[in-house]
Amino acid sequence: MELRHAVEWCKQEDIQPFNAIVLGKVPIGISDVVIAKVLETLKVFGRTRQRGRRRDTSGKSEFILVESNIVLDSHNTPPEVGIEGEIGPWDVHLVSSLVASSPSSDDDVFYTKLRTLLEQEGKSIEDVVACARVNQPPKADLNAELVNAIGKLVDKCGQVSADGVSYRKLRLFSEARPVPPGEEDYEVWMEQATQMVSEWQCNEAVKKQRLVESLRGPAADIVRFLKASNPSATATDYLAALDTAFDTTESGTDLMARFRHQEKGEKLSAFLYRLYKLHQALSKGGIAAEDLNRVRIHQLVKGALTSDMVAFKFRLTHKLRDPPSFSQLLREVREEEEWIRDRE
Repeated sequence: MELRHAVEWCKQEDIQPFNAIVLGKVPIGISDVVIAKVLETLKVFGRTRQRGRRRDTSGKSEFILVESNIVLDSHNTPPEVGIEGEIGPWDVHLVSSLVASSPSSDDDVFYTKLRTLLEQEGKSIEDVVACARVNQPPKADLNAELVNAIGKLVDKCGQVSADGVSYRKLRLFSEARPVPPGEEDYEVWMEQATQMVSEWQCNEAVKKQRLVESLRGPAADIVRFLKASNPSATATDYLAALDTAFDTTESGTDLMARFRHQEKGEKLSAFLYRLYKLHQALSKGGIAAEDLNRVRIHQLVKGALTSDMVAFKFRLTHKLRDPPSFSQLLREVREEEEWIRDRE
């Protein structure tokens, strides 16, 4: 293969040229693990995955097609990659630069960006025309307005979803009992889903699709019923419906009782892990968000066993400073446990 065919290669693999690089002068037969190791040395490539291999015209080395989850910038992309004294160097070719150097570069770049944006937004070119007509005088130059409208949309294309084609998928959840292999129970799944919905950088329709893909059985039925009764429901509404159906009916006060005491034989760090679940009591109105750190350290020193030497330090010092965050408190507890263990 010749390097100029990289754009066509991307089309065949359904990759956007602006998210692709081709590594050149790669020895034939080198393992995927080694290639991944080299790519990880540079953070400017984002999260990457290999999409294909083809031999160059010399037949002595290979081209490696790599897809990134971000739009790659020629100003930040090095000309070569490798690990000094071990691997490489290999040539780095931005496919978007190859698009720009082709005879019909302007049309291809414009069309690719426009198509990407319209697909992400679920729109068509007719929607762009309608947008250009809004609030325009009868004699306005529609062609000029259309060009301006499309220009604004293309500018918006630079704001490509950071999680791109590859994203962290949710584990399956059905609320079947016992929990089937490969699925999560409700509490673990809901905690992950709530976090992912806030982090996914995509429109509402895609968020809902990703949630539905992870649901099975009774859980899928709940969302299906909600969608039928309220087609405009959001991903957050889906989570709220699942929460109503499957979450505990205990009040915030009842939940607080779960975390009241350290159990005999339980390490203080393990007790603190259980206190991490105080966010459940927060969602049920048991505590206020601004009081979470204070309540956690208070529960730790009051609920710990009187014989626990690690807790003894925190009983003496916790009133002398502001309540620490969970991660800070956990680190201090583990350091104290390790210090006592070494002394013993």
